[in-house]
Amino acid sequence: MQSTAGTSPPSSAGERWRVGDCLVDPAANRIISGAREAHLEPRSMEVLVHLIEHAGEVVLRDRLQAAIWGEVVVGDDSLTNAIIKIRKALGDDARNPRFVETIPKRGYRLVAAVEPARPPGARLSPGTARRGPGRGARAALAAVPLAAITLIGVFALLLSGPPARLPRESPAPAASGGGIRVAIRPFVNLGNDSALDYLVRGLEETVVNQLTAYPALSVVHLEPGTEASADFTLEGLVLPGSDTVRVTIRLLDARDGTILAKEQLVRPLANLLEMEKTIETRIVEALAVDIERADLARQASGYTSSTEAFVLFLRAQAALLVRGKEANLRAQALYRQAIRHDPRFGRAYGGLALSLAAEYRNGWAADPDAALSGALEMARTALQIAPDLPEQYWVVGYVRTQQRDFAAAQKALGQALKLRPDYADALALLGGIATYQGKPRDSLPTLREAIRLRPEAGYLYYLLLGRAYYFLDDCQQAEINLAEALARNPENLEAHLYHAACLLRLGQRPDAEWEAEEIHTLEPGFQLARFFHSYPMADQSQIELLTTDLGRLDIE
Repeated sequence: MQSTAGTSPPSSAGERWRVGDCLVDPAANRIISGAREAHLEPRSMEVLVHLIEHAGEVVLRDRLQAAIWGEVVVGDDSLTNAIIKIRKALGDDARNPRFVETIPKRGYRLVAAVEPARPPGARLSPGTARRGPGRGARAALAAVPLAAITLIGVFALLLSGPPARLPRESPAPAASGGGIRVAIRPFVNLGNDSALDYLVRGLEETVVNQLTAYPALSVVHLEPGTEASADFTLEGLVLPGSDTVRVTIRLLDARDGTILAKEQLVRPLANLLEMEKTIETRIVEALAVDIERADLARQASGYTSSTEAFVLFLRAQAALLVRGKEANLRAQALYRQAIRHDPRFGRAYGGLALSLAAEYRNGWAADPDAALSGALEMARTALQIAPDLPEQYWVVGYVRTQQRDFAAAQKALGQALKLRPDYADALALLGGIATYQGKPRDSLPTLREAIRLRPEAGYLYYLLLGRAYYFLDDCQQAEINLAEALARNPENLEAHLYHAACLLRLGQRPDAEWEAEEIHTLEPGFQLARFFHSYPMADQSQIELLTTDLGRLDIE
């Protein structure tokens, strides 16, 4: 596709641009098209601004991630989700892009015409959204030694600052990259005057609305008398006096109620606006840091006492998410380095098991059987070191699934769910196994429950649900879920295979042929027989069905 982009605009943080028929206003984190106005979270807006600054150029994924996230370790889905949000705000279509074009296995290109929306140097009217530090702060963070990532790396998620306040009726946005689950209890009025309940509710609203704006957090606002599964609980105590108000907000470990952090504020009762502004800025930002710090401590606790090992592990996790051969080899090397620093680091063994299983599944291994047996050995080692972590049982279940030992996989996943009944990944894998066994109908309630528990999850849950509907010959439902999977991860080969088959069954042959072209673009020389060789599908009739449908598209 030929770019119609104009001259790349200057990188002024206050600049506004015309991008196609849209007005992009980074200072307010908004996009205006006619009478429609859409808001973007700050990180997604930074991605869009970077694409605007390189309009007409192919911006490689790794360079785009480095430009926006710097040294912070993030998964590949973070960028994919940002692109999805940008396309939605612009009203763009990934298949027929007018704004952002995906360059398979490379990156993205802004193809719309771009021009400044006002003369350079002109001042903007005051915006409604607060922006945090931008590239300068990220550059300062990038200069920090790598070993310090364990203390400040996750704080970089806070650099963008939250977007404009959300109304209470709006659901809490799903957290990107998994999210830290925070349940906020109704604030308590400790005073004697119930007439001031309005004040307590207003302060509660301020905290809820501001915390929901942080993409790292998945926030649930609890109604009185209700509870929800969460990592942390937030509670607020408000004590109105004769002329002052004392606000105490406590962060608790949701498992045992341990108080992990406390923020306090005392302000004159007559100056409520100043109090709200202080809560919106200083208090909520302090709370977000408290939550990030507590989550990092929770992740590292019981796993390793070695800073070096944990940093290597985080880097390996990020490499594993790229899902490419070279990145997978890099992940393996980093996991092994982490293990050398701490031979009792169970999670590193689990990650190494997953990378070896990926090597087998994707046909990258010179000796596939050795890779799969090595994956099981590492998974067992991880479990022996840390038998109280549900993630370790999940790793065993995943490797056993690749071995087509479904009974052993289901047993391991059952143990994971005993330790954590709301473990959505375990439920999703159980649903996937049911389809592999030729029982797609049995997978539906399990997969729906997984999505309910973790709506912010990536593409995989929707792929598994779409696959089940395909084998149930309900291609309308299958197409909906597979399209959602591809919107979240447009480079997943398996999703394209099932999507192509579904579109063909729905009589949409041109779209199905387009999917077939995408498959060959993503993997030149693709062979279905090689795909099935390491694909843990046990039901032969399902293999024959997919093979027949794809054969009609010359995918063999």
